[in-house]
Amino acid sequence: MLQRDLSRAGAEKRTARRRALRRMTQMLSILFTASALIGWSLPALARPTIEELKARAVLDDYEANIVFGYNIVMQTNKYAGRYAGSSLSCTSCHLRGGTQPEGFPLNVAGVYPKWRAKNGVRNGIGMRIRDCFLYSLNGIMPPEESPEVLAVAAYVSYLSEGEVIGRPPKGWGVPTLPDTGADPNPPRGQAIYQRECVVCHGAKGEGQGPIPAVWGLNSYNAGAGLNNVQKLAGFIWANMPMGNERSLTHQEALDVAAFINLQYRAFDPREGRLKKLAERIYHRLTTIFGQANP
Repeated sequence: MLQRDLSRAGAEKRTARRRALRRMTQMLSILFTASALIGWSLPALARPTIEELKARAVLDDYEANIVFGYNIVMQTNKYAGRYAGSSLSCTSCHLRGGTQPEGFPLNVAGVYPKWRAKNGVRNGIGMRIRDCFLYSLNGIMPPEESPEVLAVAAYVSYLSEGEVIGRPPKGWGVPTLPDTGADPNPPRGQAIYQRECVVCHGAKGEGQGPIPAVWGLNSYNAGAGLNNVQKLAGFIWANMPMGNERSLTHQEALDVAAFINLQYRAFDPREGRLKKLAERIYHRLTTIFGQANP
């Protein structure tokens, strides 16, 4: 009798353990499915790095476009020079290949399409990329179906994996600096530029090697988003000087941004094609005669 009761108790315990294990398995399955549906970070964790993609012997079309897009972002004139008009690369503004929070990161595919006042239409990611060639790279707008646009769009989509569609990612854009109570002061900004910026960007804002020009014909033109003191100040404060970021005060960032954006730069292409044509002829001639940085 006692032995039978013990056997029954043991069987009940084993049954209870099996039920508990089954419930746990079901819960894990539900959690995994939910994570895939609502875009938790599991897919992002499994995403191959660019280095891993480059090391593969064979890539599918999407993966090949990701790598091509990354190369364009890092070395724009080498891989998309037919549409670029300055010495800048995409990563000159989209820092660390578009992975730097508050440095115009590129993990933004989920917020497009969206209305943009600059061109007065609802922009998809392709249109946004084409505009960057026209303004920030002082070039010409690529066709919508050009390989370069499709590749950069693929790279942006790759960086955006795991983000929530319709919600701006954390650290997107650049910070908006608070009101300091004083106007930006270009003469003070010039002194700050000489102290903090000239060693990398040059006395004439010409840049050197991978360090971008900050004014002149090899920088962004007057229609670019950074030709705005508030936006440029947020970028400078959050990311400059490299290695000593956020060491400037908000007022100092505003002052140096005002100084930089008072310097000569290429025309806004919206001001007319004839003016842009004259500018390109001038640029070509001054480059030939060694005076490309007025």
